Amino acid sequence: MPDFRTRPQQLAMSLFIADAMKRGEHQRMAVVEAPTGVGKTLAYLAGAIDVALEQKKMLVISTATVNLQQQLLQKDVPQFSSATGKALKVVQAKGRRRYLCPSKLTTVVTTENQQDLSFDVDSKYKQAKQQVMAETLFQQWDEQQWDGDRDSRHDAIAPELWHKISTDSEGCAGKSCSKYQRCPYYLVRREMATANVVIANHDLVLSDADLGGGLVLPNPEEVLFVFDEAHNLPQKALDHAAKALNFAQLYQTTETADSVLKKIPKALAFRQHDFGYMLMELRRDLPAVITLLQQMETLLQSDDLVKDIIAGKISEPRIYWQSPLVKALITPCQGLLQRANVIYKHYAVFGKWIKDALETQQIPNKVAEVLLPQVGTVQNIFGYVIDFMALFLDEDKPDRPPNVRWLSLEKFAKTNTLVINAGPMTAAFFLEKSLWNRAYGVVLTSATLRGLGLFQRFRSDCGLKRFDESHFLAVASPFNYQQQATLSLPAMAALPNENVVHWQQEIVSKLIELVDVKEATLVLFTSKTVMDKVYQQLPDNLVSQVLLQGGKLSPKNMVVEHIKRIEAGQGSIIFGMDRFAEGVDLPGNLCTHVVITKLPFPVFTRPIEQAKQEWILRTGGQPFVALSLPAVSIRLIQACGRLLRKETDSGRITILDRRLLTKGYGKHLLEHLPDYRII
Repeated sequence: MPDFRTRPQQLAMSLFIADAMKRGEHQRMAVVEAPTGVGKTLAYLAGAIDVALEQKKMLVISTATVNLQQQLLQKDVPQFSSATGKALKVVQAKGRRRYLCPSKLTTVVTTENQQDLSFDVDSKYKQAKQQVMAETLFQQWDEQQWDGDRDSRHDAIAPELWHKISTDSEGCAGKSCSKYQRCPYYLVRREMATANVVIANHDLVLSDADLGGGLVLPNPEEVLFVFDEAHNLPQKALDHAAKALNFAQLYQTTETADSVLKKIPKALAFRQHDFGYMLMELRRDLPAVITLLQQMETLLQSDDLVKDIIAGKISEPRIYWQSPLVKALITPCQGLLQRANVIYKHYAVFGKWIKDALETQQIPNKVAEVLLPQVGTVQNIFGYVIDFMALFLDEDKPDRPPNVRWLSLEKFAKTNTLVINAGPMTAAFFLEKSLWNRAYGVVLTSATLRGLGLFQRFRSDCGLKRFDESHFLAVASPFNYQQQATLSLPAMAALPNENVVHWQQEIVSKLIELVDVKEATLVLFTSKTVMDKVYQQLPDNLVSQVLLQGGKLSPKNMVVEHIKRIEAGQGSIIFGMDRFAEGVDLPGNLCTHVVITKLPFPVFTRPIEQAKQEWILRTGGQPFVALSLPAVSIRLIQACGRLLRKETDSGRITILDRRLLTKGYGKHLLEHLPDYRII
């Protein structure tokens, strides 16, 4: 391979993964922390590919960022394939909603604009505009100028329109659909059937796992997973494990269910002897759902907490199992769960019957393709209600972390609606049950998996308790930090957590003193307010060099402009927040000075994070030591890691937060940073 250099760390990682993948069932787990410069991608490809090919398993590589997906797809896997002579077919997997549903688009295009008198002029204009857009999309897809993949378009498609012309699994007629042969989603699925490497993202893998696996990707038992950028996995999994009860959405879905119910006897007339009792139960349960939702809304609206949310005084207040509000909600929730079970079960049967009838041609395609998405939506949403209730109605027990419940106000169909949320405090059980206990093999890797030198936090957050030390490896860096980089800790009079105004002014004077306008500098902030205030106080010669996040350019275009300036022999300064502290790759002279204005302590404001802190206190721990310090250690290593990307890179890091020198924990954080030459 061109530019390839042998690195012992890369070889160690590759062998460790290969050995782990040869272990017995449920033991094929390799967790590897590999700093920048090791060449993780080649290491895990070389370590995992032989086992995947020999055992006829699919290698699924999951990442957190689009950039890495593109790099794997266009560069890394093809290069590895040609260098090793292994015939690898690689495909990118996305959820069904990323693709056009030609059947639904046809319905939108061929349905005459219903004249709705209640529509105002704006709505009519918007609808006409959407109709024109739909017709354009149809023509481009039909004439093969567009492949039906939303991500391959450069223009924006309005979310409401996209929702109408894409579908999920329940709303899809599959092989019975008249557009099946040319369906963009199924074309990719057919490609995937013969692929041996699939590139996906964490959200897709977790959604698939949440729905039982095997919907978009093969069943986990048939997959060898590699999670790159795995430090993001616990948080992503928590987001998937939490569920919400959205009142406006449920009212709308119940209306859809009711309108479908009116069409079912005619559409499925040939089965009418089968569903008399189903119609009877649904005619009883659908109105009951509305009544129960109204009861719950009345209870909520009489609560002071809800009045404060609606008034905008608080945003995501928690509600507790022992509180009068939750106690009052339990009975209607149990009633709703009972009804949801019946509705889910019956609509799943309707969906199956429609698909069967399509195959036997007992029902016209036209009818089925309109009914199926509606039946599917009802089934999906009520299935989701059942999942929500499992979390919400799960009684708190003193010996295990309780589920977290909270309220929020969210926009749905242009109106604000009240939402009840419930989620587990940790994603450990979700990951263990849906992935680790099922997958053929798993590799978890990132440049930062250890907090303060230990895998402990990652291990408990990811549900990896049953795997002993032999499954974990931290490889050393190939960089010579002492020679390649200096870390400066200038004397600062003010502390950011005590005298913010004084500290901000001090940052301005330090930047004037330290930044060389001729070089490439990345200045990282933890607060947008502070970043803007510092920017406003800079002298003109620096302001003209600064590319400010949240300014005229998107972060992606900021990087493009920065590269352009450096390649033209000018200096450039990026002022950025956390998205520039992770995942941005500026090798060589594209970044020779990283300034970290403040230690990136996480702010735990979300309900699940607060609950976690309380649980740690209740069980005799210290949230600062157990949560904050490992998190800041990981973020600080990530931020410093923006400087050196290759063995030939060099430069300097400056940290303008003297807590690294004055606080006891500062010493720990410094100890676990790479071995830079400290000034």
